Amino acid sequence: MNLESLIADLGYAGFAGFVVGFAVKKLMNIFLMMVGLYFLSLFWLQSKGIIDINWMQFWVFVKSLFSGVDDFVKGVLKTVAFSSAFAGGFFLGFKVG
Repeated sequence: MNLESLIADLGYAGFAGFVVGFAVKKLMNIFLMMVGLYFLSLFWLQSKGIIDINWMQFWVFVKSLFSGVDDFVKGVLKTVAFSSAFAGGFFLGFKVG
């Protein structure tokens, strides 16, 4: 293994990490905006008397959704071999995005 190929691999992994981190942050922002609009619509419909929300059951549902996402992310992180350059690029892309 020569030094040039090692540097090229680290550069590629860093770039890929940056792109993935940037995309994840943008998608997360869109997702959070959609969740916020959903909550606002629920509050508005409840204030107009159109719907009645069982908040205790709603929070159980929300917690189950986030635990499912958490399990998915943990599974993805276990299967993908992150190099230090990829992880560094990911966090840089996440910060910039």
